[in-house]
Amino acid sequence: MISIFVGNLSSYPSVLLSDNYRKEYYIKSFIKYSHQENIILLLDSLLKLKGATSDEVDELIIFEGPGLFTSLRIGYALAKAFYLKKPEYRLYTIKSLDALAITKGPDKGCYIPCLPAQKGEIFYAIYENGKQVSEIKIDNLENLKNYHCNCTIEYFPDFPDADVLYEAFIQLKDHLKPVNPIEAEPFYVRLPDAYTKIRKNLE
Repeated sequence: MISIFVGNLSSYPSVLLSDNYRKEYYIKSFIKYSHQENIILLLDSLLKLKGATSDEVDELIIFEGPGLFTSLRIGYALAKAFYLKKPEYRLYTIKSLDALAITKGPDKGCYIPCLPAQKGEIFYAIYENGKQVSEIKIDNLENLKNYHCNCTIEYFPDFPDADVLYEAFIQLKDHLKPVNPIEAEPFYVRLPDAYTKIRKNLE
């Protein structure tokens, strides 16, 4: 069973292929913010290494959010494109902060992973022993340190890649349910200002 993991949020896009959940190939672009141009090229290279085609992919795993608006949209567009080629494939989505909490902070008690948001702010959520105990929110890192001085706060300057997504999925797969690729939508904490203005103008 071939599973493809897509690092659709990190600055440098990456993809990983596993067969029966054994990691086989990992490719990362070294061109920053090249998701739109390179995700398909990375996938083609990954499948060539395996000697497989996109029709043989059984599962696609992408980040659900929070993350950069464009990177999220590209990941979900890819999921819909796979559906057009193989409607029976399974799509799984994992939140970026969940992936970090599971892989980086399961033994840290109260743990708060943080990721960059707009305007110098951060995305964050609070976890206790790997389980989310708060909503995902946006705040300033200094405020967070003042309010949660008893927690381990870890700031990640870039979003997790396909390798972190794979490690998180392996731990979560028995509890995850596939989502409908056509109905699936990214998770946004807050939409970009420009997108919000466009939507208001259209209404």
